[in-house]
This record gives sequence, C-alpha cells and structure tokens, in this order.
Amino acid sequence: MTLLLGFAQAAITPTLERHVFLAGFGQDRLAVSIHDDLYVRSLTLKDEHTTIALVSLDLIGFFRPDVLEVKRRVQDNFPEAKIIISSTHTHHGPDTMGLWGPNTSTPGVDSGYMTFLKDAITNTIIASLSSLEECDEVTATTIRITGMVKNPRDPEIIDDELILMRFLKQGNPRITIFNFACHPEVLWEHNPHITSDYPGYLVQEVEKADSSSCIFFSGALGGMLTPDVMNHSFEQAEQMGKSLAFSGMLALERPELVMHHPKISLNFKPFTVKLTNILYKLAFMRKLLPDIRDKKGYLQSEVGLVKIGDVWFASVPGELLPKLGLVLKTDMIKAGAKIAGVIGLANDELGYILPGEDFKYPFNPFSPGKHYEETNSVGKEIGPRVIEAVRSLL
Repeated sequence: MTLLLGFAQAAITPTLERHVFLAGFGQDRLAVSIHDDLYVRSLTLKDEHTTIALVSLDLIGFFRPDVLEVKRRVQDNFPEAKIIISSTHTHHGPDTMGLWGPNTSTPGVDSGYMTFLKDAITNTIIASLSSLEECDEVTATTIRITGMVKNPRDPEIIDDELILMRFLKQGNPRITIFNFACHPEVLWEHNPHITSDYPGYLVQEVEKADSSSCIFFSGALGGMLTPDVMNHSFEQAEQMGKSLAFSGMLALERPELVMHHPKISLNFKPFTVKLTNILYKLAFMRKLLPDIRDKKGYLQSEVGLVKIGDVWFASVPGELLPKLGLVLKTDMIKAGAKIAGVIGLANDELGYILPGEDFKYPFNPFSPGKHYEETNSVGKEIGPRVIEAVRSLL
C-alpha cells in the first residue's frame, strides 16, 4: 500500500499598512516592523483509504468557526480530506481571536486580514492535496531536551520530549515533523516586531540543512511551559530554534522506528463543555470574543487521534497542561503506540486545559496570583472532558 505525500506553504504575514495588534501578552501592543514572515504549512498524507491534511499556523490561535469554514471550502474540492488546523501559539503575530486590541472594549482582530488568512489557509491545504509524491520510508524518534523549558506554575512537571518524524523518498528527506511543548515566547511582552519566534528559526535551519520541508507542531505547552532563557532577545530565539533543529536532526540519524508504507488514520470525537469563566463571559458581552455558546451555556469542540503507523498524535483544542499531556502519551503507548505526541491548539483554541483536581478559580480573577491559567480557561470540566474524549478514540 503506497503512502503519498504532499506539502505546501504560504506566507500569512499581515501588512503594516494598517494597525496590527500583536497577540499573546498585553493589549495595545502595536507591531512596528516585520522581523520574519509568518507561515501556514500543510502536510498531506494519503493512502488508498485515507487522506489527511495536518496544518500548522504561525498564529496565537484559530477558533473552531474559522476552522469549520476552511474545512468546508477545502472539502468542496476534496470531500475525503480529514483536516487538523493547529497553531504554534506565537505571541508575536496578529490578534486572530480578539483579546489584544487597543483596550478592554475593542477587539484587535482585523476582518480584512482574517479574510486573507482563511483564503491563504484554504489554498495552501488544497495545494498540498494536489501535489502528491510517493513516500517509501518513514522514520521516527524522540529525544529529551533538558534545560530549555521551565514551568513557573508547577516547576516539577515538564514535558521535555522532542518528537520527530521524517518522510523519505529513495533515501532523501522530503518532509520532517517537529513536535515540542513550549510557548513560542522567547521574545517577551515589549517586543514590537512580528516574528514566529523560535519555531521559525527551527524550520529555517532544518530546511537549510537537508533541503527538505519542515513543519512544527506545538505540544501540551500549557501550565505554562515557557523558554528558560537568560534574556528575551532574537539571539536567544535563534539559539533555541537552531539547538532544537540540530538535536532533532542528529537524533533522526539513528531513528527508533523505520516504517515502510505505514497505515494512516485520523478520527475525531466531538464533545461539549459548560463555559463557567466569568472573564470569558465578560469578553462575550464586550464582543471581544465570538460567543458560540448554545442556549444552556455549552461550547462544542473536538479532539482527534492521528495514527501514522506506530506513531500516534492526540490533537486537543487548546493549551493542554503538561500533566495531562503526559497522561495522554501514556494512554496512547498502553493502547499500542510506540511513539506518542500531542498536537495542541488543534481545530480550536479554548485556552488552558487543566486537570480538574488542580483547577482553583481565583477569588479575584483580575489578580489571579498562582492561578492565572484558570482565568484563561473555559472551566474546571474542560480537562476531564478532553481526556475522556481522547480515551474514547483509543
């Protein structure tokens, strides 16, 4: 059974002819320049039964209604395509959600940019589905990256596993996947320049080293897993990206798995969850966020399970805390995977996804102390619902 590959990418950098509010830190953070381009990248995997498009956006997040619109447009041309659209969660791209505008009453989303963005994502996915070539070997491995990531909320809980896959044709690398759990925020809150942060340097280094394409997926980066750097500079972002690239490419020289024509599959599980966060409700009232609750106050989202031979990825609709990411990896290994990863911020962005037992909403959400993540979460039930939905797929 032949495995086919497709890949396409396109720049999604906003123009600075209009105000661009940078997402991820405080409000009214206007972009003053473009340090490096932001991209949409789409990897297609196809065999005789299944067609999968795995998409990565250099953005803070992409809400489910926008995902569904892009999916519909792609599936008008390729009805068989199963699609995951994830975000790297860079904190230095345009506001695509609404929370980082000029003030607490004005969203930072530019409707013209969103139209351009959805067109670019749709066209890139279609391009990856339209340009297929044979893949005769897939390799995969993992490596621990120590000392690069820290967790200010729970310092003892860190997922420092770098997960790697490489797709080859006649021994030549064609596409490489990097999957790592760390916020792309080496550059910090005072940075006014558009950048993809360390993942951009990583991709650039891989593509320069072996002339193959590269796609990066953020893992369970909630909690929050953040770069452990001495200073928040472009030099540090470059060092982190290149170090990850070098370590990953070195590890792939002696892969744990070598697969020929692996079987692929992708299944989804929708779920509903009650939104209880008072700050989100306030954002709905001020029209900072789109209110997609039903009449009973529930949101609908979904998880996914991607299988590429013995390598499995659970896709989750937000920033899963590493404690839960490690649970899902263990569950997948027990269910038969030899290598297991998490693709975060996939097909939605519902904020932080915490373990139910660790969720403590602060008395004053405007001064949350050690419980900042709870104030940027749907509510206490989101973690258990995500875990339950993924386990149903397993």
